[in-house]
Amino acid sequence: MRNYILFLSIIILIFSGCLDNLFGEVIYEKTPTTIEYKISYGYIINVSGNGKINITYTCPLPDAHKLQNLSIVGNYPYRKAKYGENEMIVWSFEKENVKSIKLGISAEIISNAFLVSLNGSNACDIEDINQHLKKIYCRDEGIENKTLIQVTNGEIKTIADKLRTSNNTFDVGKNIFVWLKTHTTYVYHQEEQKAPQSAIETLKLKAGDCDDLSILYISLCRSAGIPARLVKGYLIVEEDNDYKVIPHAWAEIYTGMGENGWIPVECAGISGDADTEVHQNFGVEDAFHLKVYVDNGTNESLNLSFEELKVWYEKSLHLDINPFLEVSDVHVMNYKNLVVKKNGERFYR
Repeated sequence: MRNYILFLSIIILIFSGCLDNLFGEVIYEKTPTTIEYKISYGYIINVSGNGKINITYTCPLPDAHKLQNLSIVGNYPYRKAKYGENEMIVWSFEKENVKSIKLGISAEIISNAFLVSLNGSNACDIEDINQHLKKIYCRDEGIENKTLIQVTNGEIKTIADKLRTSNNTFDVGKNIFVWLKTHTTYVYHQEEQKAPQSAIETLKLKAGDCDDLSILYISLCRSAGIPARLVKGYLIVEEDNDYKVIPHAWAEIYTGMGENGWIPVECAGISGDADTEVHQNFGVEDAFHLKVYVDNGTNESLNLSFEELKVWYEKSLHLDINPFLEVSDVHVMNYKNLVVKKNGERFYR
C-alpha cells in the first residue's frame, strides 16, 4: 500500500509540473517546440467613388531564421529595403479609379523554440557593455510628441537603481522582470489605442497590454544601464481546437548571451507566479512567437513599428481600410517538456 501511495504521489507531482523536491528540477508539461505554418498579413483597401489614391506601405518581413518561402500579395510595384536589422517590402504608388487594393505578404514559417540557461554567469557586466550600444539603447524614445520609453524619469530611475543589486546584466534583467511580474498585471485593451501607454503611465496604472508592459520593462532596464529594445511580431494561439494569430510585442535585452548577445523577454505572461514566469518567459522565445520588427533605438524606428500604412486620396473618394492577418496549415512537429534545474540549467527534453 505504501508503495502505491508513493507511486501515486510521484505521478501527481509529474503532472503538476513540479519535481523540484524529488529530483532537483522542475518539469513543465509538454509544449510544441517546433511548428510549421503559413501566415499572411497586410491591408485591404476598398474604395468608393472616382479619383486618385496614393499609397505608401512599409511591410516588415518575418524573422529570416524562420522564413521558408515568401510571396508578395498584390500586383503593384515595390522595392526591398533594410531598416536596421529589419528586412522590409516597400510600396509607393498612385492609382486612379481603383475599387480594391490588397497589399501584404504571405510566408511559410518553420519556428523552433529558443531559450538560454538561467545561470547568468556567462552574461557580461553592465560596465563592460560597448558604450556605443548603450548610447543607442539606453536613452528615452518615443513616437510623434509622446515619449514612451522613459529612462531618465525620477520614479523609473529610483526603481531601476534599487533593482540593480549586481553588475551582471542577466541577474539585473531578471530582477527587473520579477519586479514587473509582481507589481503589474496584463490587461487587454478592448478599444484600439492611438498610442501605447508611456512607461510612467503603466507604472501608475500597474497594468497594461503587451506593448505597455514591454515599454515599462525596457525603460527600467535602460535606466539600470542595460541596452533594451522593443520587438513587434505575431503570436500563434490555439483556440477551440484551431489556431489563430494576433499582433504581439515583447522585449529583448543585451546580456552578451543568446542571439548576437540579445535575449528575448516575454512581458505579457499571465501565470501569476513569478518563478513560473521566469522559467517560461525570461530568456525564452517559444515556437509560437514570430518576430517581424526590431526597434533600432530611434524615434523614427519606433514610429515605423506602430504606423506602417499611409494613404492620401481625393475628397471624392471614400475608403474602408482593414488589416488582414491569417494563419493556416499549422503543423506541430515536436512536443517537449521544459526542464529547469536548480543550478539554472534549462532545456527542452
